[in-house]
Amino acid sequence: MIAERHAVITAMGHWFPPHTIDNDFFASLGIGSSSAWIEARTGIKTRRSVLTQQQIRAIKDTPLALAEIRRGSCEWDIASFAQAAFACLQKRKRVKTWRGEWLVICGTSVPDWDIPANACVIAAKLGLKGVAVDINSACSSFVVDLHFARRMLHDDRNRKILICNPERYSLRMDYSDRGSCVLFGDGSACAVLESGGEGLAVIDTEIYSHPADCDKVVIPSGRTFAQQGKAVQKFAISKTISAAQAILKRNALSIANIDYFIGHQANHRMLQAVVTKLGLHAGQHLCNVVDFGNQGAAGAPDVLSQNWSRWREGDTILLVVVGSGLTWGATILRKV
Repeated sequence: MIAERHAVITAMGHWFPPHTIDNDFFASLGIGSSSAWIEARTGIKTRRSVLTQQQIRAIKDTPLALAEIRRGSCEWDIASFAQAAFACLQKRKRVKTWRGEWLVICGTSVPDWDIPANACVIAAKLGLKGVAVDINSACSSFVVDLHFARRMLHDDRNRKILICNPERYSLRMDYSDRGSCVLFGDGSACAVLESGGEGLAVIDTEIYSHPADCDKVVIPSGRTFAQQGKAVQKFAISKTISAAQAILKRNALSIANIDYFIGHQANHRMLQAVVTKLGLHAGQHLCNVVDFGNQGAAGAPDVLSQNWSRWREGDTILLVVVGSGLTWGATILRKV
């Protein structure tokens, strides 16, 4: 019955670039961060990057080198990133072609294009026909995209929706800023949303924003990432907890009804604080930030995809994300 009443995520894919950047590398940059200092404060050990260590060193020493590197890195453009995740999704569903009309949605913090919509470029790369639009809310994009997509699905219940969240923060980092550059990694996730079927039924979604704090986490045009770290982390912990409690209450559920929790993959120490305050145990907490860093909008859906074979019928998953804007959102998913 759930599968008939709710939109269902019927498949997911994820992908990470091949270059591993560990804490020892950042210690070697001479930015005042030892490997132990990074792990103690963030819980992150490694992350993946579209850039090699040599390229990161070049950017750190000569920021103008980034423009030259970006011009030569078309293999890491946003469409290729989405294509890699989509290939994993196709393999999982064991299908060779994806015919019919699609709605393709892209949510990314680091777009390649002002126009056309990055979703149009992705759809062209994948050979998909239909409507393609960008719906971006930085690190909150997956839940925001899901929130709008499930409503769009009601307009045409035969439609298939592809949500893409490709992220490459490596291309917009200031590698002399130890407070930010040690946090981020690159990754890509995609999800197929359909009306019914087997997968994760979307029981509910809720999204929020606080525009007055739009200057707290920024990537100004042509410049690098910056955030007010302490204030943002405090905000993220508070809003993750309040959003989780609110969506549970709205659906007449309690934390006792939750099998698994997935949060925004910003910082492992932050996530541990949230899990403790929500009253969850370690076995219920699924994350990948320790090995992959903060992957922006891709982080939470990457965790969902990586654990796709784990889900058993009836499993209930609470997923909460926080992002620039400031924005945040929550969803409840159930295996059907």
